[in-house]
Amino acid sequence: MGALLSAIRKVGLYLNTLRYLRISQLCWQVYRRLRPVITPREIELEVVRTGIFGFATARAPQPAVYEFRFLNKSRAANPELINWHPQNESRLWRYNLHYFDFLSWDSFPADHKAAYIDSWIKNNPVGTVDAWEPYTLSLRVVNWVKFFDSMAERVPDHWAYSLINQVNWLNANLEHHILANHLLKNIKALIIAGGWFDGPHGKLYLRRGMQLLLREVDEQMLADGGHFERSPMYHSIALEDLLDICNVLGNLESTLSPREQKAVRDAAVKGLEFLSSMVGTDNRIPLFNDSAHGIAAEPAQLFAYGARVLDYKPPAGQVGPVRIDLPDSGYFGYRCGGDSLIIDCGSIGPAYQPGHAHCDTLSYVLNIDGAPLVIDSGVRGYENDSLRQYVRSTAAHNTVRIAGEEQSEIWGTFRVARRAVATVNQFTGPDNGKLEFSGAHDGYIRLPSRCEHQRHFSVDVSGRWKIADRITGTGRVIASSFVHFHPDITLSPASDGAWQLIKNGAAVARLSVAKGSDALESSSYYCPEFGSAIENTCLEVRVSGDLPLQIGYEIVKIA
Repeated sequence: MGALLSAIRKVGLYLNTLRYLRISQLCWQVYRRLRPVITPREIELEVVRTGIFGFATARAPQPAVYEFRFLNKSRAANPELINWHPQNESRLWRYNLHYFDFLSWDSFPADHKAAYIDSWIKNNPVGTVDAWEPYTLSLRVVNWVKFFDSMAERVPDHWAYSLINQVNWLNANLEHHILANHLLKNIKALIIAGGWFDGPHGKLYLRRGMQLLLREVDEQMLADGGHFERSPMYHSIALEDLLDICNVLGNLESTLSPREQKAVRDAAVKGLEFLSSMVGTDNRIPLFNDSAHGIAAEPAQLFAYGARVLDYKPPAGQVGPVRIDLPDSGYFGYRCGGDSLIIDCGSIGPAYQPGHAHCDTLSYVLNIDGAPLVIDSGVRGYENDSLRQYVRSTAAHNTVRIAGEEQSEIWGTFRVARRAVATVNQFTGPDNGKLEFSGAHDGYIRLPSRCEHQRHFSVDVSGRWKIADRITGTGRVIASSFVHFHPDITLSPASDGAWQLIKNGAAVARLSVAKGSDALESSSYYCPEFGSAIENTCLEVRVSGDLPLQIGYEIVKIA
């Protein structure tokens, strides 16, 4: 009987996942299973343009010479002994090896970089697993063009020949079955490589890439400037893609009409404005959904790139509270002095591609004095393991879990079946020093009790944050509200039942639980970077009883 129920549940998960997919996406999924790889005929080398793009985007901190370091894990980088397919590394680590980001690392000698390219061409024939995944190939194509374009000497013919045939293969294997940021990466590779090759195939790739880009920009970049997958990390990645494309367009004559150029540039500018709003007082992105530091360029680097390519100027510093109001992406809050609050009350992502979504509806992050206090758990990686499941779960976020269930039915590594739909009911302030925000979601309506979670934030920007939750429905339930603290924060119980939040031996804030609730301190995991899982403290505020139920707490800053 248990096996039968499990099978029925699995069928339900599949059906409730597939029903959100687009018909075209389903058709591509079927086609890809019947014909997973299309191998076009090789094409001849075309003339290349060199020294015309002038790419200049700063990257993450670099490892030592002779060391490949991805996802916080290192391997030797001897150009004579490269293992392009280390099976004891995660698939994502192997993908990173094939991205060739290391071509931009000053710590690697130029002759080693040349040896890596030669070795890759020799050891990775067309269709090789990992190396020829369309997403992986797209990143490598762009990195090779950037490296080749910067070379003072002539690019070897066999390098350029390999490159144009990688682009030709990509053109036949675009990720229409996945869409979203994967397709955007494919498009960027077509445009940049198409602009670099000066021949009929280059023109074909450039034109096709631009046609797809205009469609995808309209689809993927929301009206408030955010990327539609609602991940600040993937927003930053997509923004750099747009800036790279703007950089290319600025160096190619008669590529697009003025209207087309304006559409791409406007999307990039709005993306910069969105990022400017989302950055906390620690000058970093919040880690909502699948987000981690060290993967995308940092905000300051993207603002500098925007200034160079588009003459973008971030908003001048404002005295007093700054309102964060991004209704299309579903992010709300404020910044004031060193404090910032960002609330997530939006869609989990595009309905047909929620692969990077977490159960973080009505969650929030809070910085005080320029440093994180209440955090999002982030993401360690994309292996289908227990930690992947945990960081996507409701319990890993600063929101409410009811009856031990998830607010959205996350499963597998990237899948979501039934999902929470959020609504914003109120958002006022903080120009008067007060902020009121109310939102709700229906993720628990599928439970027998047919619950709705309502949350209200009442904020005094001088340093007081009150979070009140109301659970409606019928019957009796147990509800838990989780609060995750930065690893620098420890909790110390006070005599009156409150908790002192301690940093560097001094109390920085105080948390009081609403009457009728219990609170339990436990350990959790904070994953600020891929490959990293740091133990931190979580407070679980619990209440049980007949619906409707009230649950909540208040955090007060200690000056």
